[in-house]
Amino acid sequence: MAFLREIGAMAMFLAATVRHIFKAPFEVQEMILQMYQVGVRSVPIVLISGFFVGGVVVIQFNYALSLFGAEVYLGGITTSGLLREVGPVLVAIMIVGRVGAYITAELATMKVTEQVDAIRCLGVNPVQFLVVPRFLAVSAMIFMLTILGLLVALLGGALVGNLILDINLSFYFANIRKLTAAWALFTGMLKSILFGILLATIACYQGMKTEGGAEAVGQAVNRCLVHCSIAVFLADYIIASLAALTYGLAEEIIF
Repeated sequence: MAFLREIGAMAMFLAATVRHIFKAPFEVQEMILQMYQVGVRSVPIVLISGFFVGGVVVIQFNYALSLFGAEVYLGGITTSGLLREVGPVLVAIMIVGRVGAYITAELATMKVTEQVDAIRCLGVNPVQFLVVPRFLAVSAMIFMLTILGLLVALLGGALVGNLILDINLSFYFANIRKLTAAWALFTGMLKSILFGILLATIACYQGMKTEGGAEAVGQAVNRCLVHCSIAVFLADYIIASLAALTYGLAEEIIF
């Protein structure tokens, strides 16, 4: 029951956040600051991780395909896997570790030091001033970081394939165009949007509900990391299952 109550409380928190998005005043400056903290400062880790993950995926897929003499499909299968699964999940998990912990710790510290109460005493809604800018920044920047991570992973895979596996790049990219379906790109982008909403909601919720002292801040960060990780993998499974089901039904109807 506690688990269901927690989900219900987060759903109500998300509804309140969305409702305040459309209310004035809109904290543009705060949102830009959060976009810098969330997005710009996460670019290096996304670039480095994306490049090497793309290389690893190409090496592993090439080995598996070589067992069946199907190396010709390497470009398309690698790209499809990166678009649908590896890219969105990888970026989300990296953002959980860096940004989720940062937002939860920041808001939790403000809560236990009564800064949130001080903001409320000034007649300012804490959700409007603190949560909405962070929610929008995380939701938007995870989507953009996912696109960046995918591009770098594809580039890393192509370079590793060419330099280590001696794969012809022209053939590799031509194979991508032939075998990568539009629904794979749509599924990956849908996942990144949902992951952003989930991570922003959980991180802000855990920070704003914190009660106690310094120990409570650490506990809030721990809960954020655990809950965000579970939410990412659960959402990934649900979207992947629905996408496969929808694509299968569409094929039956069309063909």
